[in-house]
Amino acid sequence: MVALVWAGWSVATRFAVTTNLGPADVTFLRFGVSSLLLWPVLIRHRAVFWRIGALKLLVMLTGAGVPFMFISSTGMRFAPASHVATLMIGVMPLFVAMLSAGLFGERFTKAQLMGMGVVLAGVVAIGGESLLFNRNGGEWRGDLLFLFAGLLFASYTLAQRRSGLSSWQATAVVNVGSCVLFAPIYLLCLQPRIFSAPIGAVLFQAAAQGVGVAILGLFFYAEASRRLGATRAAIFGALVPALAALIGVPVLHEVPSWATGTGIALVMIGVLLVVTGVSIKKK
Repeated sequence: MVALVWAGWSVATRFAVTTNLGPADVTFLRFGVSSLLLWPVLIRHRAVFWRIGALKLLVMLTGAGVPFMFISSTGMRFAPASHVATLMIGVMPLFVAMLSAGLFGERFTKAQLMGMGVVLAGVVAIGGESLLFNRNGGEWRGDLLFLFAGLLFASYTLAQRRSGLSSWQATAVVNVGSCVLFAPIYLLCLQPRIFSAPIGAVLFQAAAQGVGVAILGLFFYAEASRRLGATRAAIFGALVPALAALIGVPVLHEVPSWATGTGIALVMIGVLLVVTGVSIKKK
């Protein structure tokens, strides 16, 4: 379910920011709609949230909140859906493993190191093509933003896992907190397009962003992380690039080039090696 939601989200957001809406609009729809549905959870468990700690709360709001959404949706204005699925969602498990090693003393096995090399080769295949052959189109800008967004979501993954919050509680705090922070900025300081865009496009994005990825996607991911652990749960991110590429062909008419297809395959293989390898705890 996580893989399907994320793949659909990358295609839906790419469609939105290249047609009627901008990054700020899809960000507002994502957190505005979800917060209306999730605020009762936040109110009911408000005593629990005070025990999270300011640092974990900040990391969660940054890693899966407005900064993450705005950076990733801005990148989608430049690069196709297959790139976001590969460079952000697909590479994210690698960032989880690297942060776990740096912060919690996990060491890498030979298989994991080999997997990281394969992932890097996939990133170079995709990014190199963007830089060499699509430089005027700015795809390389989107690729860099996707990698940064993947690092942010990896930090959220680890913070959520160690926050002590249930899946619904973590989903509620990210979405409601993001709405409270971003809604005034969007409505008062930016130029909202949701009032002039076609109503069908706005309703579709409200459902896809506010219900699909913001609630169902985060909940399913948090639940998978709780049951499997952050690293094992992240393995399903390896499915997203291929799914997004397949969905993008009929919906966006984006046919991956041979270099992008090769990069997708390499990233998927590398991620499988990284997350299936058994990490060694540092003594």
